Amino acid sequence: MIADQLAPTLDDVAAAVAGGGSVVALQAPVWILWRRNGKLLHGGWHAAPTLQMALQQSRANPGAATATAVEICLTQPLQPVPADQITQVFGNRARGRLGIEIRLGTARHRVPPTLSIATNRSLPREIELFAEATGLSVDDLHQRAEIFSFTARQFVIGLGSGAAQVEMYRGNIVIPPEAVGPDLLRDTVTGLCDWMLNNVAASGRMTYKYWPSRGAESQADNTIRQFMATVALGRIAQRTIAPAARDALLRNLAHNLARYYTEIGGLGAIILDGKAKLGAAALAALAILESRANGFLAPDAYAREFDGLCRGIAHLWQPDGAFRTFLVPPDRNDNQNFYPGEALLFWAALHRQTKDPELADKCLKSFAYYSAWHRDAPNPAFVPWHVQAYVMLHEDLGLPALAEFVFERCDWLLEMQQWGGRLAPDLWGRFYNPKRPDFGPPHASATGVYMEGLADAWRLALQRQDTVRADRYAKALRRALRSVAQLQFRDPDSDMFYIARPKAARGGLRAETYNNEIRVDNVQHCLMALLKFDTDPRFPWPAR
Repeated sequence: MIADQLAPTLDDVAAAVAGGGSVVALQAPVWILWRRNGKLLHGGWHAAPTLQMALQQSRANPGAATATAVEICLTQPLQPVPADQITQVFGNRARGRLGIEIRLGTARHRVPPTLSIATNRSLPREIELFAEATGLSVDDLHQRAEIFSFTARQFVIGLGSGAAQVEMYRGNIVIPPEAVGPDLLRDTVTGLCDWMLNNVAASGRMTYKYWPSRGAESQADNTIRQFMATVALGRIAQRTIAPAARDALLRNLAHNLARYYTEIGGLGAIILDGKAKLGAAALAALAILESRANGFLAPDAYAREFDGLCRGIAHLWQPDGAFRTFLVPPDRNDNQNFYPGEALLFWAALHRQTKDPELADKCLKSFAYYSAWHRDAPNPAFVPWHVQAYVMLHEDLGLPALAEFVFERCDWLLEMQQWGGRLAPDLWGRFYNPKRPDFGPPHASATGVYMEGLADAWRLALQRQDTVRADRYAKALRRALRSVAQLQFRDPDSDMFYIARPKAARGGLRAETYNNEIRVDNVQHCLMALLKFDTDPRFPWPAR
């Protein structure tokens, strides 16, 4: 029986690969690529009446004989894309869902959706590469070439005995909302912890950014994210009580302080590329503080560095409650939505241990200053850092104004979360406001840090017996868990089908469903948020 293009099931495709089953008719060229343990062996386009005939053609390449899996895109006929619609049609939401074909004279360039995911290249980038190869500018190419889009059903068929056979959506399997529950939370946390621990080298250096498509690390670096990772390692060590986790924390803390700590005029600083940021100093001090409090360090460990960082942070605080955000260069004072909140989070944690009334007074002056500052120009990046600090201060000082501000800002932040409607199903649960691109693009680290604040707000709502808000925040956290799990590298047989070094990626988080870059803060923020409620019996799950 000749099957319609939309009719083939996963079993039909798998049977065709095995050389049997119903005949699968093709309406357009089919993409067939052979891989061995993620490594590309041979791939190409085949125009044939049936999938069986196309597979026979593709198998003629010697590389197919040693493959462990075959990647197949059953494509639909081409749809022309006018030059003035290229940006709209081939935006990020299309990456991994649409293919592209470019025609210029006799030249052809056709890219299937699975290859966009595997190479981590956007569709506009494919246009740029074709323009470079033909010696044209992108604008000239838009005017002279014919550009088409096409949809495709995506399959990965394992070739070994008992190997998985998967139909994918954007190179992955969509996690349905009904899968959200304690088991998904546990598995996600376990994977995140494993990635963090696996990416601490013997020297203590943490992988900052990894590109799974290339199997290579970036040479970029960021001190704030490095010390946030140290804090996360400490919380892993506290949760697992495993010697290996404690050792990873101590190696990483020692490495980071040796690499980045310095003193400038008697003030401790964390410096990289000529920049000493308030946020980096605060998170480095928090890493030492928490490691001492949890018994991983002696009470006076790193006394020089800790005391120096405290002096540096205090130096940047101003009598009106504001912070200067850079010790070096001294004239820089940007990133006000981030660094003061990070400093206040450290001060709130320090106050919890010292009960220093002078420190409490400084925190409250900063609360008065920054709550007014934020209301004048609200930005979601501000919210989670200040929420975490103010929840801690409210628990210790009991001032109602702190709780009121936390609830006001978290209620507003929930408007950023996307769910349902016409949104692609693999994007549900992320935090992004398409009407406010100035708030930043969708990104795993953004969803993670917003979750950190919401998790503390949920706890505060329980403490104040505000069940309506507690339920609202818990619902947002459950939805965000779905997004985090969707972004996680979880399965060699599906979302890791193109990764030749699975250990380096497994458990890590893509920046987005269509961008497989793993940056340490993708993992760290989401992990620290989930750890705030993963073992809390009060956290509500929908009844099954």
